[in-house]
Amino acid sequence: SPTGASTIFKFTPSGDRIVFGSLPSQGWGLAFDSAGKLYAAQGPVGFDADSTIFEFAPDGTRTVFVGPDAFATGEYPVGLAFDRSGNLFVSIETLSDPEAGSIVYFSPTGVKSPFATGLIIPRGLAFDSWGYLFVPEVNQPELGQPGDILKFPPGGGTPTVFASFSIGRPEFLTFGPPR
Repeated sequence: SPTGASTIFKFTPSGDRIVFGSLPSQGWGLAFDSAGKLYAAQGPVGFDADSTIFEFAPDGTRTVFVGPDAFATGEYPVGLAFDRSGNLFVSIETLSDPEAGSIVYFSPTGVKSPFATGLIIPRGLAFDSWGYLFVPEVNQPELGQPGDILKFPPGGGTPTVFASFSIGRPEFLTFGPPR
């Protein structure tokens, strides 16, 4: 919207759209925890919003999970994913330096810990069934920088390049149930 506010919709099995909740500014990633609460990342629109991760109860009631104090000036949360232990992993973009992206995680009580640094515009996050974390780096293929999907081992460590794109920019991903 022109004000930068974002709406979260819920769709019924028959396809009816219901307003579930909203964010005061630009919405980014969404993730559900094991208790059915929805988490939503909010970043700046025109650099005028506070970086915040909101928590929504199943009835749509919104509270702040972690507020602007959890992020440095110029950082904003983008991608969200929960690991098996209930930690919320967050990709962070830095407005002033595209190569200073990072991943942090928050314990279920909101305690912040570092996970990875030096990433180039990290976006969506997804865990596979073995606990590997996959992270798309947008990069800039038009400038000769391929867009990569990095694969981090369970518990952290050095990632490997899972996939690389000479054209296009990987941004968000998910894993479906096995078929």
